[in-house]
Amino acid sequence: MAPKGKEKPKPSASQPAIAIEDLFTALNRHIDRSEFDQAIKVADQVLAIAPGDEDAIRCKIVALVKDDKIDEALLAISAYSRKFPNDFSFFKVNKA
Repeated sequence: MAPKGKEKPKPSASQPAIAIEDLFTALNRHIDRSEFDQAIKVADQVLAIAPGDEDAIRCKIVALVKDDKIDEALLAISAYSRKFPNDFSFFKVNKA
């Protein structure tokens, strides 16, 4: 009987497939190029790995505003301000 080949080590569930530093590099690149739709997607990826990351939250909200997705930005501000009430005190939202 032939010996079994060694199994390749599988990445553990705790290790993200993409390093968060690489995601922030991509996020910065998309924002610099005014690719706000892509920036929103990358910010969501960062937030999936690090749910409370302030930089990712702020980048997402700014990208939503710059992409004229004001209602989504307001929803994001509202959602994150409930989770982190003191972090969003600098936003003034005037909605009639």
